[in-house]
Amino acid sequence: MEQGLSFDEALKKAQELGVAETDATHDIDGWDAAVKTAALITVLMDTPIRLDQIEREGIRELTPQAVRNAKRDGWPFKLVCRARRTENGIEASVKPEKILSTQPMAKMADTSSYIYFETDIFPGLAITEENPGLYATAYGLLADFVRAVKD
Repeated sequence: MEQGLSFDEALKKAQELGVAETDATHDIDGWDAAVKTAALITVLMDTPIRLDQIEREGIRELTPQAVRNAKRDGWPFKLVCRARRTENGIEASVKPEKILSTQPMAKMADTSSYIYFETDIFPGLAITEENPGLYATAYGLLADFVRAVKD
């Protein structure tokens, strides 16, 4: 949509790239991102979390005009997944956020992804994945399946 496509046109392009499912409801409403967030929290923070504990807002309500204006103003929208440990447990969310265009996350496009950790050992560790193809995704799924079966 940042490049002038309507929501439906952008969705069709994402489906052609294999980023969105044929039935993209879970992608659009943030469920897919919430499931991945829950998995990362469970594994990396050693704390199981239910999907209903994750504040979730998808991209359905974003209009092409709002997306283009945000990018023009230097604050493009990204679907951001957050998790942090608090004295009351884990706070987690998935929602569109405006990110300052000079930040690394704002530069992510197409099928690229970005993850940023703040830990007691690493105060700022970032990992990016630049446009993984079908084979990289399939390998990741296969590796996860093999690990799950072995355990």
